[in-house]
Amino acid sequence: MASTSPFFRGSILAELVSRTLFVGIIILFVYGGFAYYVSKRTFDHEMGDRLVAIARLSADQTKAEWLPFLSGKGDLYAKFSDFLIAKKKESQAKNIFILDPDGRVLVDANGQYDFKENDWLRDLDPEPFDLAKKGTPAVSILFPESDGDIYKVGYAPIFKNQKVVAVIGVEASAGFLHDLDHFAKVLFTFGLTCLVLMGGLLYAFARRFIKPIEELAGVSQKIAEGDFSQRVHSTANNELGAMTHAFNEMAKRLQSHNEYILESMSNGLLVVDLKGHVITFNKAASTILDLSQEEVVGRHYEDIFKSKPAFLEAIQTVNKSRQHLENKEINLSEENPQFLRLRSAPLLGADEQELGTEVLFTDETQLRKLQSQIKVSEKMATIGELAAGIAHEIRNPLGAMKGFAEILQKKLSQNPEAKEMVGDIASEIEILNKIVTNFLVFAKPTSVDALETDLAEAIQGVLPLIENEAQQKKIRLVFDQKKDVYLRLDVEQFRRAILNLALNAVQASSPQNEVRIEINNLSRPDLMVFLAETGFSQVKPVETEGNWAVIRVLDHGPGILPENLKKLFTPFFTTKTEGFGLGLSITQKIVEALGGSIAAGNRPEGGAVFLIVLPALDKKKGDNL
Repeated sequence: MASTSPFFRGSILAELVSRTLFVGIIILFVYGGFAYYVSKRTFDHEMGDRLVAIARLSADQTKAEWLPFLSGKGDLYAKFSDFLIAKKKESQAKNIFILDPDGRVLVDANGQYDFKENDWLRDLDPEPFDLAKKGTPAVSILFPESDGDIYKVGYAPIFKNQKVVAVIGVEASAGFLHDLDHFAKVLFTFGLTCLVLMGGLLYAFARRFIKPIEELAGVSQKIAEGDFSQRVHSTANNELGAMTHAFNEMAKRLQSHNEYILESMSNGLLVVDLKGHVITFNKAASTILDLSQEEVVGRHYEDIFKSKPAFLEAIQTVNKSRQHLENKEINLSEENPQFLRLRSAPLLGADEQELGTEVLFTDETQLRKLQSQIKVSEKMATIGELAAGIAHEIRNPLGAMKGFAEILQKKLSQNPEAKEMVGDIASEIEILNKIVTNFLVFAKPTSVDALETDLAEAIQGVLPLIENEAQQKKIRLVFDQKKDVYLRLDVEQFRRAILNLALNAVQASSPQNEVRIEINNLSRPDLMVFLAETGFSQVKPVETEGNWAVIRVLDHGPGILPENLKKLFTPFFTTKTEGFGLGLSITQKIVEALGGSIAAGNRPEGGAVFLIVLPALDKKKGDNL
């Protein structure tokens, strides 16, 4: 059992009860005001969203191509009027009207406006109309009308050939305000009554508690400003003394742990004073921006972030223009995208005095990559379904055509020229069949049956197929195993990926040279160093500790043109005169299905290099294979 504090001896239950009641009344008033504000704001937003939705739906169903022919009250005017009346009944709105870009009413459901009469509602609050005229649906403020009720208008643009030709407005009553006002009056009356009843009782106890509480509040304020050396002095031998003792202990711990808290944050924190000097730069900020804390703290932010113009511009916006950021997203580098989300707030001291600016930022690069992968997966699933249907529909007539071609070849045995032409037709049919087959393989979702495998054995199994091609071009094939590597693989699919890369390397290399396949086993820190040294720093698949398998395929060809590097893994992109441009796309799908990454680059000494990084098993698991 925990020992009792020496300050905890007496009892002030009556004082605590009275104070609790007093605080309860305050809470009641605060809650009432907050509930009124939130309710009004929520209902206002919901009503605005509903009006905008009705306006957008009505705008989508409006015959925009007829609007230029609307010149007055006639048959066309009647058609538009009937359409708006029907929409008004469906939505239970007060009125629905169509405005031209100048804000004049062309037609309305109630018939209260003449043709091209100026709309006083738009003049009352022109901003949402202007937004709608620019293509963005918007909603007006709440406004009273002559009948004493409160109304609101939602606007939506009417497009014709992607150009806003008119704006549709939906007006409706905000009757919820009457109920809210009644609720506020009842709550205020109840609170006022409670305050009057409790006023006398609370006054009797206030003088006894005001001094230590004031001291406690003053010290709390100084601690909130960052001065953790302050303490509360109290000799009370009751619960107040125990609370003071606990408060002083808390202040002491805060003083010793404040820096630990900042350094343990997963988000980057940057604090800049009014002169632009950095006064706080935590460990997460150092990691995200790749800047040490020593070279940042105490220096002016413009000198520090010159190499990061996007980040510097955001800080300048906050510090010079006094515009605070709210979920602002920036990209630190176009070459190696790194997306940050920034939020800022003023750093306030005593009496709400502004001392500087706090900027909180998070690295969302990996989140962006995951979102991109999800989108690609969804697209590939759709393409897979489409490809299966296309393959079925194309292969059937292709089979018949090939059969007829073979029959024609037999019947034209006495006419060599015609027989040769039919043979060419059969060859082209076979090429088309291969295109359909490869597209189906690419589009079909990749499923893997991974088993614990020795990487060297998996690659050696495909080397004979590569050597045949290499010998024809008099190219030497070298397999370099720097370390034993064990990992989980679908061996058949992995060999297909390696075969694609190696055959491409052989075809790209000139005779009398070599194609090299290297494998290695690296820890996470060693891998990050290796990627930076070999020019693949943009490849960051490593999110967890552990070993990683590295496979490199190197050739002595002409290399890859810079403009082609980003398109290599795009389906149907190829620089060859023959081929379908699906080999590298299929290879990438296989590698990613195995949990890895693939990238390509040029070697300084000439030629291209393809890099594959896959999660490896630790050595102990490998020994159990």
